[in-house]
Amino acid sequence: MKMLLQEEHGVRKYEVESEGVVIEERANEMEIEDLKGKLQVMKHFGQDDAAVQKKMEEMNNELQEKIDDLQDLESTNKALIYKERQSNDELHEAREVLIQGLPGLLGNRTNIGLKRMGELDPKAFHDTCKSRFPPDEAEIQATTLCSSWQENLKNPDWHPIFRKANKSKAGMG
Repeated sequence: MKMLLQEEHGVRKYEVESEGVVIEERANEMEIEDLKGKLQVMKHFGQDDAAVQKKMEEMNNELQEKIDDLQDLESTNKALIYKERQSNDELHEAREVLIQGLPGLLGNRTNIGLKRMGELDPKAFHDTCKSRFPPDEAEIQATTLCSSWQENLKNPDWHPIFRKANKSKAGMG
């Protein structure tokens, strides 16, 4: 279980790193476009001026550096995505092994069982209905009650334990 949590943490780490790389990539892409635009403007207005030529050369060098940085970030992002997918696959395999192995660890005398969240155990309804209804009617009642409760569980506004307060003050006083 500890290994499973460590792997989940590793996956989250790769996701955060990957998001940071994507943000940095976008910033570099915008800077590259900005530099390309400035270079185009300078090419149109100052092809004969030596100072403009020098500035254009500097901007071309800066542009090339940004393009190289962007390529490095893209390769880093690809590596992170690959690691994230690999970690997700390992995590999925570990979960499957855990799920398959857990019932073997649990015996008849174990108090721990596996249940799905939000689903009812129809056996409890059948056992109760067998004691309250005739045998021919117990199965029908159990199925009806179980499906009714299952539908109610899907409703987020349904609270079987809490009762709404009555506005009248009967019984007080």
